Amino acid sequence: MREPRARGRPAAASGAEVRAALLQAARRLFLTHGYAKVTARQIAAAAQTTPAMIHYYFTDKDGLFRAMLDEAIQPVLQLVESGEGTVELEQLMQLQMQLNAANPWIATLIVNEVFAGEGRLRGLFIKQVASRVLPRLIALLTRARAAGRLRADVDPRLAALSLLSLNMFPFIARSVIVPVLEVKLEGAELQALITHNIGVFMRGLGVERVGETP
Repeated sequence: MREPRARGRPAAASGAEVRAALLQAARRLFLTHGYAKVTARQIAAAAQTTPAMIHYYFTDKDGLFRAMLDEAIQPVLQLVESGEGTVELEQLMQLQMQLNAANPWIATLIVNEVFAGEGRLRGLFIKQVASRVLPRLIALLTRARAAGRLRADVDPRLAALSLLSLNMFPFIARSVIVPVLEVKLEGAELQALITHNIGVFMRGLGVERVGETP
C-alpha cells in the first residue's frame, strides 16, 4: 500500500514535474498575452494543475516570474562566478545570446513590462536581474582590462552596456529583423550573428592578440 501523502504537499515524484509545467505554461502565456493579462488560474489550467500549486512553489504570480528570471540568468551567473577571472568574454557572449535565442520571452517581457509605459515589473527586474548581473559583468570586464584583453582606456561600465546591447537588441527587434533582414535567430545563422557580434566587440574594445587574424 502507498503511504499517505502529507496534506497540501504534492507527491515528491511529481513535484519537479508540476513546477516545470507551471514555468513552461507561464512563459508561453506571458509571451502571448502579456504579464498583466494572465492570471494565476490560467497558468495553473494550462499546466493542468491548480492555483494552489503556484502558491506552494512560488507564493504568487510575481514569485513565478522571479523563478523564470532566476532560471534564465543562472547559467550566466554560474559561468561568471565559477570562472574566477578566467572566463573569456567570447564564451560569455556566446552563452548569453544562445540563452536569449532559447528564451524568446525574455526580450519580449523586458520591452513590454520593464521598458514600456509604467514598467510594472521594472523594480522587480532591477532587483532580480540587473543588480545581480551588471556588477559581475563589470567586474569581469575590469579583470579583462587588467589582463590586457581590453584597451586600457575602456570604461568597464560603458563596455558592459555595449556588450549587453549587442547581445540583446537582435532579440528585442526580432519581429523586424527576421522578415526585413531575413536573419534567422537560430542554427547556423544565429551562430554567424554571435561570431559577428563577438568580432565587433573585441575588435572595437579589445587588444589584438599576437597571431590573431585582424
